[in-house]
Amino acid sequence: MKFLFKPLLAANYCAAKWIVNKNLPQRVIPTALHTFTSPFAFLSAGIYCVILGSIDYKFKTFTPIFIGLGIVMLSVSFFVEKKAKNSIERWGIKKEYKSLSKNQRQNRNTFAFLFFWAGFALSVYLIITFTEGYLVK
Repeated sequence: MKFLFKPLLAANYCAAKWIVNKNLPQRVIPTALHTFTSPFAFLSAGIYCVILGSIDYKFKTFTPIFIGLGIVMLSVSFFVEKKAKNSIERWGIKKEYKSLSKNQRQNRNTFAFLFFWAGFALSVYLIITFTEGYLVK
């Protein structure tokens, strides 16, 4: 886990330090956690729609679909956030951030934003591809 997620969490911490107002340093960790967990929530929404699109039963209204989507996205987001919150201190990401040069920080910001938008784009693709039966009548 550490091998895969430490660079990503460090990149999101760098992006959060860049995004957050300097007068509100207490908002850095919540912002880092949010930007870290959002792509996982997006991907879980896409997988939910893949599963929903693969079953033969079609719901008559969108309400149960949106309720299920909210449950899936929030549960994945809370689970990943809980794990990531402990990992920031345990893996020494704050100390690692202080030792980076400006160029390294910009590279990590780029990596964080690419991961965020790639997760979003993949989830949009999965949602559109596998829920087309609901959209076209």
